[in-house]
Amino acid sequence: MKKKNEAEQLVLEGTEEEEILARLSQRVERAVTLIQELRKERDTLRSRLKAAEDKLRDQEGHAGKLEDLESEYERFQGERVEIRSRIERILGSLESLDREGLADSEG
Repeated sequence: MKKKNEAEQLVLEGTEEEEILARLSQRVERAVTLIQELRKERDTLRSRLKAAEDKLRDQEGHAGKLEDLESEYERFQGERVEIRSRIERILGSLESLDREGLADSEG
């Protein structure tokens, strides 16, 4: 009978080892699946980050252009004011010449 118990024990030990290996195999498969999912997520996040960085660089370029345009606009506004004042002076001079001419012709 002792041999039967030893044989049963060997079978039980073999069954336990199989269960342990099966559980280990399942865990390894889950780990591999998780690693693959994490790699895909990492790649997706890298792509999104690159797109965001490209967009930010593009916006920074637009911001620089906008600053240039604002500065140019202010310069044009200043030139416009200067031109307007010159035209007003010229018109004032012409009006005074016309009044002098009228005064000379009346007198």
